Amino acid sequence: MPTDANAHTFSPLLRTLSSIPGLSGHEDVIARHMADALAVTADEVTVDALGNVIARFGAAGQTSIALLAHMDTIGFLVNRILGDGLLGVVPVGGVNLKALPGAPVRVGDLPGVIGVRSEHQARESDTLATASSLYIDLGQPGAVEMTTPVVYASAPVDLPGGYFSGPYLDNRAGCAVLLEVARRLTRPPDMTIYLIGTVQEETNCLGAYHALQATQPSATIFIDGTVSHDTPDTAALGQVALGGGPVLTAYLYTRGGNSWHVHPGLRTHLKQIARDNSLPYQQDAVEGLMSDAKTAVLLGLPSAIVGIPMRGKHSPLEIVCLDDLEHTVQLLLHAISRPLPDLRRGHPRN
Repeated sequence: MPTDANAHTFSPLLRTLSSIPGLSGHEDVIARHMADALAVTADEVTVDALGNVIARFGAAGQTSIALLAHMDTIGFLVNRILGDGLLGVVPVGGVNLKALPGAPVRVGDLPGVIGVRSEHQARESDTLATASSLYIDLGQPGAVEMTTPVVYASAPVDLPGGYFSGPYLDNRAGCAVLLEVARRLTRPPDMTIYLIGTVQEETNCLGAYHALQATQPSATIFIDGTVSHDTPDTAALGQVALGGGPVLTAYLYTRGGNSWHVHPGLRTHLKQIARDNSLPYQQDAVEGLMSDAKTAVLLGLPSAIVGIPMRGKHSPLEIVCLDDLEHTVQLLLHAISRPLPDLRRGHPRN
């Protein structure tokens, strides 16, 4: 069982959130759910033209901090009707091709399965699935419109020891953290807090850009899934482990010069808060991962990422430790209850 008494609250919350569709660019249903849940305690909730959910706690116009988690997920769009209940698809976002064959999906309202050849018909020349070879099997012909969204439909599983496996924990785990922060939040009298669910992170990150442009917070903290290194095939790549606490990320990089650097003062602030409150945390620098946090850099806003370690990221079933979610909530609650440090760069500190 989870070692933290509050961690048990996350399993039913994750089951609910991971079952709500929200393919990148098609986030209306999850946005409505998040807006309704945040409206219970927020002073104001708005949903902008892109679908970002922006909840304000406290009076506008003060020093402000924004906590952001993306609501969208990876998946597919139907782009070919192959006949006999078979559909061709195009991936939306970075799907994990190795994990796809045989996975259950939903095509709009219809159940389906990602096609896989029987092992008895395997050939020595067979290779891993490619994006162009993917197809959906509906079992029989159905009325499916071109460009219909396709999302994973794997059943979640409570694992022993306080672990949880389910679809789309990246980043419904971050959404769960936002909702728990909202539920427990005590408003500081001199700070405005924005809790923001963003759209289109998995494809372009432009949702976060517009949400931050509208709110202009003094500092930004992004809650997102991050990779772990605690399985035999990942142990040589780093030291992040499930159950070790949230990850205070320093650097992200993907090919083509697409990178992000943490604001050192904000990261130091979060590390000190964790130490002061005896909260576990981990640190990492990651190649092959990107985040909405890059939009804060474009707007000149100090940013940090609090990562939730995950196994099997972007596969039909991802795995988290519920204690990590609870410790993330605790870290963020402490962070937004304190005044922000001096975040100016290149100035001497007294």
